[in-house]
Amino acid sequence: MYEHLLVALDGSPHAEKVLDHAEALAIAFRSTITLLRATVAAEQLLAETASSGGTLGDGAAFIDPTPILDADRDAAVEYLNGVAARLRQHNLTVNTEHPEGPAADEIVKRATELGISLILMTTHGRGGLGRVVFGSTADSVLRHAPCPVLLVRVSEEESRKADEAAS
Repeated sequence: MYEHLLVALDGSPHAEKVLDHAEALAIAFRSTITLLRATVAAEQLLAETASSGGTLGDGAAFIDPTPILDADRDAAVEYLNGVAARLRQHNLTVNTEHPEGPAADEIVKRATELGISLILMTTHGRGGLGRVVFGSTADSVLRHAPCPVLLVRVSEEESRKADEAAS
């Protein structure tokens, strides 16, 4: 039933709250797990830099994004390899992916391309104005996913405690 699971992570302890669920499903259904952490795309970085005021006279941003992109990618690879190693200790088949681009877009895209059976991720559980102001990766994935999505809700208090424990 759930042959291939896609677990969306962002590097935070908050996002890792989904791992127990992924592990239990993978054991029960002998699923392959693909861990995904989207990294910043060059276009996104340049657009954000330009909008923050670091521009030349003609409005074009002058920044070499390579070191930032490399650092983000390296951090994603190291993080995903660590999480994968923990899951592999339980004899699970685990792959990692770190595509460049907006997280929601990349999650949906890779789920489609890989023929994912189930996407697993956490949500802050914000609604209303919080979602409008901050956006919602989970909401976007839920609306556009090619398969079922399991959302593990983590309250803002739980998220804060997890972040404090990690620092």
